[in-house]
Amino acid sequence: MAAIEENEAKISVKVIVDKVYKRVVYAEADYTFVDILFSFMTLPIGTIVRILGKVDDKKFEGLGSLNNLYQSLKDFPDCYLSSAECKPILLNPMSLSYHHCRKLKLKIDDTQPLSYFGCTQDSMCITSLNSNIERYCRFRVAGCVFVSDIATIIISDNLCVEPYTSESGIRLLTDCGITDTSYLEERKLDMCSNEVIVFLHMMCFYQF
Repeated sequence: MAAIEENEAKISVKVIVDKVYKRVVYAEADYTFVDILFSFMTLPIGTIVRILGKVDDKKFEGLGSLNNLYQSLKDFPDCYLSSAECKPILLNPMSLSYHHCRKLKLKIDDTQPLSYFGCTQDSMCITSLNSNIERYCRFRVAGCVFVSDIATIIISDNLCVEPYTSESGIRLLTDCGITDTSYLEERKLDMCSNEVIVFLHMMCFYQF
């Protein structure tokens, strides 16, 4: 993957670590990080295959046969497709939440926005072209995307997400068998887009 630039956008997550067993107990984050986690649910399969293909680590190679399907589609002769729009639509699918997710502080979906044009001769004829025109809609306002900005969110080591309360914090410690908080250490984790992509890759391949 490309080298991280100094001025690249980053988000910070507070991670609580068990110093004895050297494991992450839970993380605390605001809406910026949780919005990114929830946005994974909106990504089409084709987009996930394309994004994860950017990870250099060889142990992450492949999403089973999906990689083969994606590559064969890229190589598929255009003359055998029903229209010129088919290939870009399939290789760069856009979710219904695409424009909403453009407000995320860290963006991993590099799909280009589409413009749709209706044929004046046939109302059933619709085509699409890539466009750099900025879209504005009722969702394009400053601030949060999916999660309210009024609360801190807690993320467990197995990626269960819930609002942070004293009760939820105590419950997580109890579930991990931790009775002495002196064994815990607070660390700050800064993440950029590349690291979010690696995190998505790990989520697809491993059970936390």
